[in-house]
Amino acid sequence: MHKQNSLFSWAGIRNTDPTLVAVSLGHGISHWYPSTLFIVLPYLAKDLGLTYSQVGILMGWNYFTSFFINIPGGMVVDMVGKTGLLLGVALALTGLPYLFLGFSPSYVVAMIVVTFVGIGTNIWHPAALSFLAKRFPERKGFAIAVHAMGANLGDTLAPIAVGVALTYMTWRKVLILNFFPGVVLGFILWRLLAKAGTIRAEAKGKELSLQEYWLAVKTMTKNRSIRLLCILSGLRSMTQAGLFTFLPLYLANELKYSPALVGTYITVVQAAGIFGSPISGIISDKRGRRPVLTAGLLITSLLLIALVALKLDFLFIGVLAFLGFFLFALRPVMFAWTMDLAPKNVAGTTVSALFGIQSLFSGFSPAICGFIADRFGILSSFYFLAFTVFVANFLVYQIPEKPPQDETA
Repeated sequence: MHKQNSLFSWAGIRNTDPTLVAVSLGHGISHWYPSTLFIVLPYLAKDLGLTYSQVGILMGWNYFTSFFINIPGGMVVDMVGKTGLLLGVALALTGLPYLFLGFSPSYVVAMIVVTFVGIGTNIWHPAALSFLAKRFPERKGFAIAVHAMGANLGDTLAPIAVGVALTYMTWRKVLILNFFPGVVLGFILWRLLAKAGTIRAEAKGKELSLQEYWLAVKTMTKNRSIRLLCILSGLRSMTQAGLFTFLPLYLANELKYSPALVGTYITVVQAAGIFGSPISGIISDKRGRRPVLTAGLLITSLLLIALVALKLDFLFIGVLAFLGFFLFALRPVMFAWTMDLAPKNVAGTTVSALFGIQSLFSGFSPAICGFIADRFGILSSFYFLAFTVFVANFLVYQIPEKPPQDETA
């Protein structure tokens, strides 16, 4: 119990359990590529002659196809249980579609390529999060927050690196060259995980028969709290997907910022999440998930409205930083709350269901924002995003902090 009182004992984490650090770094690699796409998007759209609606449909299709990938990924995790192998394969598959996107000659080909973008990341999440929930049963919020920090690190470094690269080369060359470092880093991380015997011993767990698996899945789907958390997480993801699709477009097209400056602004949003994730995870472990989510959702909606109202005001960059802090602080709390309520033998599938709903909701958000932007101006799309995260507040109080006896498995 004394370990819980140490909020940021990073040295202790590295010494006692290097797999937490390794898995978190792998998470950062898996997020590097999607963050690259957000910065490349304005220049890809200009080169291919796309409207805001077409950009929204392209990014919406990217998220929507992930919906169909999530559940099979969770099934593999729960039924096979070889977490180290699955994490390595997931990293190997993450960057490949972006390489092909760099060669896309048309909008149709780009649509086909983004169909496969979510395969690697959607295998990664159920494998990694179910492993962390088993390894840190009393500190899920903290462990998942550290894992989320890895994602924030990748999300933070990619925009500014790609923004600078775009000042010297085309978006196509950036995507093509960007593929190779990720593969090398993914291979190195895979070997590190393979040498960590604990990840194989602890993450494999009990392999389920197909009958046992479907019985556990039926139990999960009857859990009203998990269903509500999936919807809640989906609404938050709508906000994030729309924001990171249209904020770079707004900065590049409307404000005429350079690629490096666009990347810097997106980096500010992502960097703030590095601090928000562990703080929210620790507080939610100690004070409960609900109050953290309630505060974060409300503040996020207010900051989005402020973002539109301030426009070129000197506080614009500050609002972006606060927005990133609260937007990303919500993510580990939702994951941890879901793992609190999930049947233990289908943790991977529960995570997949959560990410599947996120992908489904996210698929609609960029398309809706694109149509709004074409008809009413790009700033109007941010009001829609503020509305989505505000609506999520009403679902929080429908979810119990602890699972009722008849909802556990």
